[in-house]
Amino acid sequence: MIAERARLINGAYVVSDALATVLSLALAYILRGVVPGDSMPFLSGSLPPFAWYLPVLACILLVWPLVFYALGLYGRQGRTLNSETSVILVAVAIAGLLLIAFIFTARQQFISRPVIVAFLLLDFALVVGLRRMVRGLLLDGGEPRRVLVAGGALEVRGAAALVHSHRDWGLEVAGLVTDGRWQDDGRADFPVLGAYDDLLRLVQEQHAAEVLIAPATGQLGDLHDIAGVIAKLEEQGTMVRLAMNFLPRSISRLSFDQLGEDFPLLTFSNTPGNEVLLAVRRVADVIIAMALLVLLCPLLLAIAVGVKLASPGPVLFRQVRCGLHGRRFTFLKFRTMRTDAERLKPLLEPFNEMDGPAFKMTNDPRVFPFGGFLRRTSLDELPQLWNILRGDMSFVGPRPSVVDEVNQYEPWQRRRLSMKPGLTCLWQISGRNELTFDEWMRLDLEYIDNWSLWLDIKIAFKTIPAVLLGRGAR
Repeated sequence: MIAERARLINGAYVVSDALATVLSLALAYILRGVVPGDSMPFLSGSLPPFAWYLPVLACILLVWPLVFYALGLYGRQGRTLNSETSVILVAVAIAGLLLIAFIFTARQQFISRPVIVAFLLLDFALVVGLRRMVRGLLLDGGEPRRVLVAGGALEVRGAAALVHSHRDWGLEVAGLVTDGRWQDDGRADFPVLGAYDDLLRLVQEQHAAEVLIAPATGQLGDLHDIAGVIAKLEEQGTMVRLAMNFLPRSISRLSFDQLGEDFPLLTFSNTPGNEVLLAVRRVADVIIAMALLVLLCPLLLAIAVGVKLASPGPVLFRQVRCGLHGRRFTFLKFRTMRTDAERLKPLLEPFNEMDGPAFKMTNDPRVFPFGGFLRRTSLDELPQLWNILRGDMSFVGPRPSVVDEVNQYEPWQRRRLSMKPGLTCLWQISGRNELTFDEWMRLDLEYIDNWSLWLDIKIAFKTIPAVLLGRGAR
């Protein structure tokens, strides 16, 4: 019901947004060319050919759709025009900042700043304007898609209210149909037109395009009784949809898939499953990790020399930890403890300051002085850039746990393994070792339940002051 309209509108939005963006850059360039270069103090004297702006245009055509998609402007939310406009303003602002970063990074000094400012203003206006045209042509200008809602009393009223709330998608409740167990008592917001047996007649009389069936709880047998009516509705081209309200309530999101040609699947999932956004995050992880490894080479070398001089033994600490879905990988850190730290750990168990299976201790005697400095500043974590580059970790995600800790997890805690582990997370910006083990786990699950690229960006920026202040570090 919503999916077809969403695909139609989103496809038109992609085209209109791209058209608006290209036109905005061209118009901004033309307007700058009309104004004499020496007429205002902030204008340069000459304007380079438009061909020089093609790398900027290529960046725009890559960045704009990704930012718009990440902010839900190509989703199925059914936003009103006003709420959509505010999100477009935010999207253009974020994309504009990324464009400016690209211009400075690529050293495109010849790019006119007034052209970019005019482009962003025109782009916002044209994107909003063309989207309004799309809505007018594809939704408001067409006949509404009428829907008959049939089934149990409570279920029908709830389903009809949902259909009515999506009027922006061109949907309209044609009327209600009873399953025979209830009658019109005058409390319904829409007219009750008949019972299941009347569906064929009502579809024709009401010019309905769809029938939405929401069975009463425990009455799935009704579907078998009206199988003949459903077959005739399909035969005459009427779309029939079945509400899944009879399934048990779950924290998971439901989605339909298909394995092979004739094996439909109903999927329950409570972890991020947007493959496009996850792929964008992976690309960003690789690019940023490679850049940081190159830029931080002198610092990494200096820390390695410091560790070697401060304590005999290897520079790096290697440990098998659990990654995505519990898969094992070799976790890297700069070594901050004596080489016999694991052997001494059982002797220090009485001083453990964390509840649950995790072990943390203030003034751990196994940590040598330079190692303590690395821990307080989180510089010991830098080798994990290699783990990120390999794909074992991401920049943001639940911190990877050691195997022994994972083996002691309760079932609800194991869900934190359904997201790739990260260099930083909500736990690190919320107090780190000052939190209880359960609070740590619940913060990780909160991150998973609310994951988005924007959340990753916010956590990454909040990590900087948390590290500089050493909040909760041990």
